[in-house]
Amino acid sequence: PAHAVLSIVAYLRCNSHVVPEGGRRAPKPGPLRQSIGQSYLGLDMPAVHITASSNPERKKIYFQCQIHAREWISGAVCMYIVDQMVTLYDESDPQVTGILDSAEIILIPFVNPDGYVYTWAHDRLWRKNRRTVGSQSGRPNPCVGVDINRNFPEGWREGGKKSNNPVECSEDYGGPNPMSEPETRNIINYWKANGPIVGAIDWHSYGQLILHPWAFTKDDPKHDEQIKQLGSNMAKAIKEVHGTDYTSEKSIDLYQCFGIASDWFYGDDASSTNGGYRAVGYVIELRDTGTKGFLLPPDQILPTGQEIFPAVLLFAKTLLEHPISYAAHDAMVQSEGFSPMRFRGRYGSQYNS
Repeated sequence: PAHAVLSIVAYLRCNSHVVPEGGRRAPKPGPLRQSIGQSYLGLDMPAVHITASSNPERKKIYFQCQIHAREWISGAVCMYIVDQMVTLYDESDPQVTGILDSAEIILIPFVNPDGYVYTWAHDRLWRKNRRTVGSQSGRPNPCVGVDINRNFPEGWREGGKKSNNPVECSEDYGGPNPMSEPETRNIINYWKANGPIVGAIDWHSYGQLILHPWAFTKDDPKHDEQIKQLGSNMAKAIKEVHGTDYTSEKSIDLYQCFGIASDWFYGDDASSTNGGYRAVGYVIELRDTGTKGFLLPPDQILPTGQEIFPAVLLFAKTLLEHPISYAAHDAMVQSEGFSPMRFRGRYGSQYNS
């Protein structure tokens, strides 16, 4: 079962090198960081960095994948993003070239390697990590697993209400404390060591949704209009490829949850050490809407990647050009903000708010 992780790492390692300073050949996903830290069971969590820029102050775009083990399409789409960024650089796509010449893509291929391996070996629909967390009355065996995407400190238990943290055996158990899980700590520490990050997406399935803060409260985020607009524009970009409909909405409008990664990306803890920027954080729930659900057939992998990639470019271009400042009461770095936003590229699209 470990081949599921090792094959991804091998692919990334074989295609890794550092683009020479000033070089114009296509960047590879490199250098591959062998590990940003280890999972609960001791598996490495690698990171991919893609850039052709030598500017030490370059802005970053961050993607993370496979935080929920059973959501295999999230990891596949992330590998597609890596492949397209490398393949289309310089000769094929001016949008990709412009992004990589000035900025950096950081991608974590699997946040939950223990759970991912378990889906190959034992339970295809496993969600959480593999920590033994306790027992529950009437169960013969200990409960296993913390939902890593309920373990981030932003909104965790919403001020400590026990009722907002399900029991140990539930699928969305958020752990005994925020950041109790090594996977969560690894992500947070790596984020804080690699700023400034101006935009982040946590890739999931399923539902065809683009979700933005907040998930734990009905309060609007400080930049609600800009964030909503960008989400709507990404949905338009996705639809133009294969006609697939994605809905952009606030996370809490789907359901309320606590301690999720995308809320943390946008929140004060992540922003306070992020070089003066507040990252715009989204959850994107990929195909489908429930017909196949987590068991999305292989013939939908490529079209899912194809329709997502223009939205990735749109997301990166918008936030690199018009990032949100964390200083000065969260004023926009660009006085005009990113509304309205225009985007035109090789995909022949222009979106106006």
